[in-house]
Amino acid sequence: MTYGYERLTGRIESEPLDLLCEWLEATIGLRLTAFASNAKQTEIREIAHGAQCPREQLEKRLRNLYAVTRMLAVRDRPASAPEWLMAPNPELSGRAPADLLREGESPEPVWFAAAPTF
Repeated sequence: MTYGYERLTGRIESEPLDLLCEWLEATIGLRLTAFASNAKQTEIREIAHGAQCPREQLEKRLRNLYAVTRMLAVRDRPASAPEWLMAPNPELSGRAPADLLREGESPEPVWFAAAPTF
């Protein structure tokens, strides 16, 4: 089965949201995608299949989740993303990155926590 992933460019703001949701679902799972974006699983599934256009806030959360998940998948491996998203992170005051994204907080601290330091 192909999901059209070859059409994903990594350009967060211009990715088709249905493909982005499909990729998230395949990479980190439906439950974590729904949790981190503060949505229902049925809502995520409908967006992934083009049956629903999300509200603006949900689209923003999905794109933020995609940004950090894609970076982790490219940098490490796709399987590392769910564990990293759910683990308490000392750089985020002991909070899990998924919790911050779910609450709609600015995604920059999550991105910086995921980025390698030099």
